[in-house]
Amino acid sequence: MINLDYNNFLKDKDFDFVKQYLSDLKTITKFEEPNENIEERFDRYKQNDNSFKKVFKDYVFKDILLANTEEIKIIIHSVDSKIQTLTVTNKKETIKKIKNLFNYSDKYQSKVLTPFFTKNFNFRTCFYCNKDFITNLKKEKNELVSTFQLDHFFDKGTYPYLALSFYNLIPSCTTCNSSKVKGTKNTFAHDSKVGTFQNETCIAPNDERFDFHEKVKFKLILEPSCKDLHIKSGDDIDIPLKEQFTDEYDKYIEIFKLNERYKAHKDIVFEMIQKAELYPESRLKELQDLTGVPFQQIKKDIFNLIDEDDDLSKKPFSKLIKDISEELGLV
Repeated sequence: MINLDYNNFLKDKDFDFVKQYLSDLKTITKFEEPNENIEERFDRYKQNDNSFKKVFKDYVFKDILLANTEEIKIIIHSVDSKIQTLTVTNKKETIKKIKNLFNYSDKYQSKVLTPFFTKNFNFRTCFYCNKDFITNLKKEKNELVSTFQLDHFFDKGTYPYLALSFYNLIPSCTTCNSSKVKGTKNTFAHDSKVGTFQNETCIAPNDERFDFHEKVKFKLILEPSCKDLHIKSGDDIDIPLKEQFTDEYDKYIEIFKLNERYKAHKDIVFEMIQKAELYPESRLKELQDLTGVPFQQIKKDIFNLIDEDDDLSKKPFSKLIKDISEELGLV
């Protein structure tokens, strides 16, 4: 829902996070060979295992770990197609090696990945839903504790070789990452648990092409009995997400159950409508004359408006508020 550019959330803007990420992964050295790090193990497999070499012949370790989202899609096509050419026995052994090599839960999650993201980035709200905060908390002795989880946009169970790929890791709230919402759903190919869509490959929030905010808007729909915004409660309205001109994000909306989850927050929109009735433009001008505060500032304070150039990731529900403000003619 909200674009993720890692550079915008760095604590130290001059920090080379990509270089450091690769370096931190190599600090784990407990493999079959003494003091062997993950890259050395990958290279040894390519040298000594013909099946592994065949699958990854087009890539070095760094290619897998630092591929951007578009490159990741190419890697999926390449690696999966080569795995399918192996014999049953070789396929089974190769997949086992891949899972052991790129084992997210084995040391990396707690020792490297979560500390790396917590230490170096200041995230605010979930990029998938913009509903919950994903900030860091300070405990005793200034220890930082994250409230976010790292979701694998392309499922690590389906594509285990992407389990440690930096740009496949999206900081998210616990709800979005739960089995009840995204879980292990396939964002790359058809998934019967989700349904059939014209565009089966979802665009990730950290993809340069991600333009969800521009193409998808919350729309205000009133019950037929309501006239001129005279409504009695949030039950009289609906706020579905509607995509303009394309259907690129239909599957994304379904996977994260955005329409269903936002129904629980119609009270935010109901309050905005009530304020619109209480504070017509004439009343706002009266307040301007009484207080000397500029008209637009009064309007912004009353309706909690989002400026055009504001970072939507800073506050929960900022996209909802911005879209409905436009629907109500407040901006």
